Amino acid sequence: MDKRVISARILSVEGVLLLVVAAIHLLIIPQLRGALARVLSGGDFKFVWPPFLLNHVVVGILLVPVGLSTLYCAAGVRAGERWAWRVGITNALTIMSLPLVLVAVMERHYFSALPFLIATILITLVGVSMIWPLVWVRGDLGAKPRE
Repeated sequence: MDKRVISARILSVEGVLLLVVAAIHLLIIPQLRGALARVLSGGDFKFVWPPFLLNHVVVGILLVPVGLSTLYCAAGVRAGERWAWRVGITNALTIMSLPLVLVAVMERHYFSALPFLIATILITLVGVSMIWPLVWVRGDLGAKPRE
């Protein structure tokens, strides 16, 4: 099977996964609101909830164009288009920067929380699985399509 086809399929899966994560971010908001309201005092909730909500909504919405542009670049990679590599590598490096920034800015004790640790591991795997097919197929893009 052609490297471009394999890479495009991987990128398509990653694009769909990013869209699923976007949906999860947006759909989980009511549950998060209830959970925070139960564990925080009224004053603390009023202080914490607005920026927390803003963060969750912004991340959810911004993941949509990242997921869609990853799907779009997958089609371009399949067709051998050089621009698709640029879009894909930009998205991949952006996703890959997330765990690096988390390790740099988050206090270490947050990584002892299993959901946080799992999310960090998963985003690292997604970043790597977006980068390697783009590196693998880079030389095949911009060339004449194979017959």
